[in-house]
Amino acid sequence: MRIPPSFSPFSAVMLCAVALAAAPCMTGCKRSEAKTEPVSKEDPTVHASVVQVTEQAMPEYLTLIGTLRANQESDIAADASGKVLATFVERGQAVRKGESLARLDSRAAVISVSATEAQSNQVKSNLEQAQRECERVKHLLETSAISQAEYDRTTSQCSSTQWSLAAAEAQSENARKLLGDSNLRAPFDGVIGERYVNVGQYVKPETKVASIYAPDPLRLELTVPEAQAGMIQPNMTLTFSVTAFGDEKFSGTVRYVSPHIRESSRDLVVEAIVPNPGPNGKGAKDGKPAGAGKLRPGMFATAKLLLSEHPVPTVPVTALRREGITARLFAVVDGRANERLVQVGEEKGGVIAVVSGINRGDGVVAQPGPDVRDGVRIQ
Repeated sequence: MRIPPSFSPFSAVMLCAVALAAAPCMTGCKRSEAKTEPVSKEDPTVHASVVQVTEQAMPEYLTLIGTLRANQESDIAADASGKVLATFVERGQAVRKGESLARLDSRAAVISVSATEAQSNQVKSNLEQAQRECERVKHLLETSAISQAEYDRTTSQCSSTQWSLAAAEAQSENARKLLGDSNLRAPFDGVIGERYVNVGQYVKPETKVASIYAPDPLRLELTVPEAQAGMIQPNMTLTFSVTAFGDEKFSGTVRYVSPHIRESSRDLVVEAIVPNPGPNGKGAKDGKPAGAGKLRPGMFATAKLLLSEHPVPTVPVTALRREGITARLFAVVDGRANERLVQVGEEKGGVIAVVSGINRGDGVVAQPGPDVRDGVRIQ
């Protein structure tokens, strides 16, 4: 090492000492780098069951939304005037056709019936007398005891009395109807939805007294987009679910199909008949109709309408990994797992249709565990 003239002897000694100390370190580092070699590891192998993708006949559904409605429902009007004397029903009560719902004050109706019946009886008496008179003048005319003009006047009185009797009888019938209307009755077997009147309230003919609906069967009203309107036919079967009962499935049959497309919404309205028996079936032990079943009018429903069945690739449901709306499975290609995103269809009998992402005859991992991932060797 050449030392510049300006360096002192002490500086030269220190510089040499630093150089000698660094030399072993540099030599050691180079030796360490020379000895480093890559460590090879064997590919991990996962033991898993592999099944072949097969084709099976799977259902094809059209998904629709709709609302449940009563097969029969009505707001019952008073159809009479008067004060409410008594009510006999409450919300949710089952009633038979003709059963009394409420009673109005009928005293005025009773008086009217008595008056019209008396008038009718009087007109009947007048008609009997007029008919006897007509028979008498007819004999007199035949013997030329009276003129034709006198005979015509008498017989016209007979005819007018007949019409008076018809009018009196009509008034009497109307009075009896008003008397009957004072006792409000159920128009059909059903369940009371709501009672609108209370004792002491004055009602008019148009006043709503109660609402009633038939709980079994119900109607499911569905809207079908115009593009799928040609697929709908009567007697097609469907299944549906409602929010109140989670994944529980209910069934129905398409019965009524609208003849036209609604211009405002570009859809077709169809109605399916849905059985909805009450807890006691069609009738309770006391002879009254059963109460409402699980389903209730007004519920929102998501329905699947069965269109057809055709063969498609299927895999076991356990072969899928789901994350929200995303579905994955692991195909086995050259002995290794190949992760694939797939589009799935309907599920039936433990298998599920795969619309895209896999082909018939491919091998897939039947039940992938957490150690199965893309690229691992499958044995």
